[in-house]
Amino acid sequence: MKVRNSLILVFTLFAILAVASFSIFSGMQLKGAAESQYDKMISSVAQTQARSFDQYFSLLAAQVKTINENYAVQAMSKEISDGKVDKESDNFKAALDYLAAYVESDSGITKIILTDDNGKVIMANDKGYIGTTAEIDLENVVDYRVYVDAAGSSSKSSQYELYVKSDLAGYNLLVYFENARITRMFSQSTFPTNGRIVIADPKDMLLDTTFVGSLAADKLASEYAAFKDYILNVTVSGVVKTRYEIGKNERIAHMVSTGESDWTVIALAEANKAYAYSNDASGTINGIAILVAVVLCAASIVLVVIITKPLYKIEETLLKIKRGDHEARIDILANNEYGEIARAFNDLVDNIIVSEGRYRTIIEMSDNIIFEWNFKTNEVTFSQNFNKKFSYRAPSDHFGDSFLLKCKVHPDDADRYKADLEKLSKGEDFKHNEYRWKNIYGDYIWILMRTATIRDRENNIIKVVGVIVDIDRAKKSEKLLTTRASFDSLTGLYNRETIETAINNEIDLIAARKNQFAILFVDIDDFKIYNDKYSHATGDQVLKFTADSIQSIISEFGMAGRYGGDEFIVCIRNAETNDPSRVAQELLNKLKEGFTCDSGEKLTVNVSIGISIISDNSKRVDEIIGMADDAMYRIKKSGKSNFGYLDR
Repeated sequence: MKVRNSLILVFTLFAILAVASFSIFSGMQLKGAAESQYDKMISSVAQTQARSFDQYFSLLAAQVKTINENYAVQAMSKEISDGKVDKESDNFKAALDYLAAYVESDSGITKIILTDDNGKVIMANDKGYIGTTAEIDLENVVDYRVYVDAAGSSSKSSQYELYVKSDLAGYNLLVYFENARITRMFSQSTFPTNGRIVIADPKDMLLDTTFVGSLAADKLASEYAAFKDYILNVTVSGVVKTRYEIGKNERIAHMVSTGESDWTVIALAEANKAYAYSNDASGTINGIAILVAVVLCAASIVLVVIITKPLYKIEETLLKIKRGDHEARIDILANNEYGEIARAFNDLVDNIIVSEGRYRTIIEMSDNIIFEWNFKTNEVTFSQNFNKKFSYRAPSDHFGDSFLLKCKVHPDDADRYKADLEKLSKGEDFKHNEYRWKNIYGDYIWILMRTATIRDRENNIIKVVGVIVDIDRAKKSEKLLTTRASFDSLTGLYNRETIETAINNEIDLIAARKNQFAILFVDIDDFKIYNDKYSHATGDQVLKFTADSIQSIISEFGMAGRYGGDEFIVCIRNAETNDPSRVAQELLNKLKEGFTCDSGEKLTVNVSIGISIISDNSKRVDEIIGMADDAMYRIKKSGKSNFGYLDR
């Protein structure tokens, strides 16, 4: 059943789309939440490490200040500034002993040296340094800030040192610290395995858990070059967040200033790791969503089957009725819409069967033959009374075997009937609908055929319904009338008595033909002028010209008679098709064209025409002619040479 399948498809697609939309939406929410949390975690790590490093570097700077303020160091500094560099002096020895003791203490200091502005070592706790050139770049080095000295470092991370400078009367005191504390601070950081902590001194020397200083640039040149472009070249103001790509990996980085020590702490991690947990959660959600979708689809199928089950009963009942079981009824007793449909349908079928029975009874009681031509099946059926008039027995209901095609038509009517049947096959109206068919007794009888075309919404023909009426008696009366008719000797038209009798016959046929006919009362305007001005012979020519003009116009669909003097009666059949107004106008135009009389002069004729339309047999012939006559007199009074209706 197409309805059921369509509903199942719609409900299934709806369930799938709803669940898919939910999965996509929840996945996006989870992804956004995961990235936000991941981002907050990286920021938190960066800020925590910045505080730790700042505290540590402040401690280192404080130690250097303590060393710088020692009286022995100050005294030695004064001697040096005075140019009295004497290794054997008491101040020099006291300062050297103080520095050696400080280095040997658990302070984390590895060495202390004094250099001039060119970096040449003047004094150190290790005598081996004296007189050598340390080649330390002290440009832009600020006192009491921590810097990285990676000069001479090997590939081991333990080879670099931190130093703090203080100014001693134009000379530089450099205090070096071990990197073990930094390494411990890195290792104690609670950060995911894919993350990295990187710190940079005020001169952008980089340190991380594996590499230091120039080694980092040598080992990871491309990465750190990109890192500097994206991170270190950004003006630090609080927390700076950015994304950058190295190769195929996108990373998230947070950069935090340590404060007074002027170091920078950078926490960075691969961006795609943010979704590790959300992907797991999304997988679970997608699994649940698929299960929900399956359940919804199954529920939709069950629901559709339950909902559409009554439709199957309705369809089954309709098929039974179509196959001829007129006793079949829908047995749905539910108090819902299906129950209402079932009861209404059953009542409708009962009414149709009653109406059909009434229709068949009326047809059987009628002398008229009803036929139906179904264009979808191309079958033709006749009412049962067909056999009372015609003896044809069709081998099938197909049009090719039907009486419409096989009937024996009078030779004089055969061409007309064939042309009209062709029109009927196209849904067009008949031009002529009276023919002579051979009946059951072998005689030709006159029949009248009327049809109605039934079409669908697209204007395609569904069927043609028709009626065949026996008008043989009326037609034979008309023929007898014509045979006995008295004609007007001058005009060749019917005389008054004959035209009245012919109109009476039309009144009798109007019930069978189910159409209208019209009467035209034609009166020649100022006819006396023709007799007085020319001659009575000319007047007779005017009468004959008028009669010939009338006959030439109405010969195919009407008849005419001279009613008396200069008055004529015209009867037009099928007034719906043969418009009386058109006929009257054609007559006026033709008469105005005129004719050439015997005297050689061209004369025109004007007439006044009154029209009455007859649609039933309730009026007598004298009433009908009188109505047209009254209409004609109105035209006479309003200016002549025109036509008009009594009831319009």
